[in-house]
Amino acid sequence: MMSGRPSFIARLDKRGLKASVVSAEHLGALGEEIRRLYSEGKLHDALYKEYDNLYFNPKYPESLPNPKSIIIVSTPQPTLRTTIHWKGKTLKLLVPPTYYDGEKIVREARQELRKALGPRRYKLVRAFLPQKLLAARSGLAMYGRNNITYIPGHGSFHRLTSFFTDYESPSDFWQDKKALPLCSKCTACMKACPTGTITEDRFLIRVNRCLTYLNEKKARHAFPKWVNPKAHNALIGCLICQRACPYNKDFKERYEDRGEFSEKEVAYLLKGDFKGKEAAKMERKLKRIGLDLTTFPRNLKALLDKA
Repeated sequence: MMSGRPSFIARLDKRGLKASVVSAEHLGALGEEIRRLYSEGKLHDALYKEYDNLYFNPKYPESLPNPKSIIIVSTPQPTLRTTIHWKGKTLKLLVPPTYYDGEKIVREARQELRKALGPRRYKLVRAFLPQKLLAARSGLAMYGRNNITYIPGHGSFHRLTSFFTDYESPSDFWQDKKALPLCSKCTACMKACPTGTITEDRFLIRVNRCLTYLNEKKARHAFPKWVNPKAHNALIGCLICQRACPYNKDFKERYEDRGEFSEKEVAYLLKGDFKGKEAAKMERKLKRIGLDLTTFPRNLKALLDKA
């Protein structure tokens, strides 16, 4: 690793963003590491095949065939709370970070990075890469036992965006992956996980048992019978291991309230018959909180049954 911290990183830090940079020469190593994990049986088959072309065989973009660096930026994101009215009750349901405002955050990260890099107009081409691995390899983040990346000042409540660029960094922060220091003796996330996806015998989680993986599927896929109905905690994704983690004690109660659904709208979502103008109108409303109709009515029904 080369010494010296590029000034743009400090400028971003003052604006609440965290960043790191590696030489573009490491692109092949990212793909190789993911493919190795898959060949060793440590990545779930369905997940690997779903993202194979985008993430596990990364290539330089046609618009910038000879980039100098890859910059990765972390933007803090709180948990969303959306209000629903049902059977005379008012409930707050959760949407974890990374499900909403994706394109908005990419635009803002690009704008802030341009400012931080100074007056020269460097090219910034969005990079579709294994973001968590890049964050860990660049020293920006450390892995938790739950396979989620943690960043000082953001915890695990953040969104990662990376860019290929012709900016030639004076430093290359490529390094070995690191785990959070407490993970060697802390079992908080393992004990909290309701589906047994975090185990003591391996550091990579068992994705096929992860509630996030299960409730991102389309509504026609029922939850496995072994999933405890009490485990459901969000409209999509899962927050249990993150909320249990001691590294998130300063971030887990940060919320943004957005969206409200009447009893009539909730009844429509529970019906599951989505077509025509009414469906299009509901899609637009759901989009503001990072959702669409594909997981309804299943996920909503699971939460209401629990409530």
